[in-house]
Amino acid sequence: MNDYHNYVKPLPERKGYSYLDTLPKVRNRFKLPLDAGEKVVFTAKNVDFSTETGRGLGFGSRLTLTNRRLVVDNGLGVWTVDVPEEVRACYIKDVKVHSIALDLYDKIVCGDDEHPIVMTGFVFMFSLKDEERFMEIMNNFR
Repeated sequence: MNDYHNYVKPLPERKGYSYLDTLPKVRNRFKLPLDAGEKVVFTAKNVDFSTETGRGLGFGSRLTLTNRRLVVDNGLGVWTVDVPEEVRACYIKDVKVHSIALDLYDKIVCGDDEHPIVMTGFVFMFSLKDEERFMEIMNNFR
């Protein structure tokens, strides 16, 4: 375990969408289909992401955060997480490479029977500007 775990700010216990609903709408850069009442609040491109153990899931991916969900498109598939219901904590994992970890309440299993991927979270690597904005949103989540 590294020192950054000392700075984990757990998200409130599945309290809903109120904070995300107050964020201003930003341009839907990646043309994500939205549900009724859903708006884009953050986007980032060229995001690398992996499982919490470092298994690569996508390089140069596109990330969209709406007031309902986090969607990452790695060019081969789309990963979707319901933020208030599935994200347990968000914290900086490694300051040197600008990586942010998201811990999930439940495990996700994907892949095939011979090579399953079981994960309890994601790690995202952003540009510094995008990292700061993403952490601001996630740390103020209510």
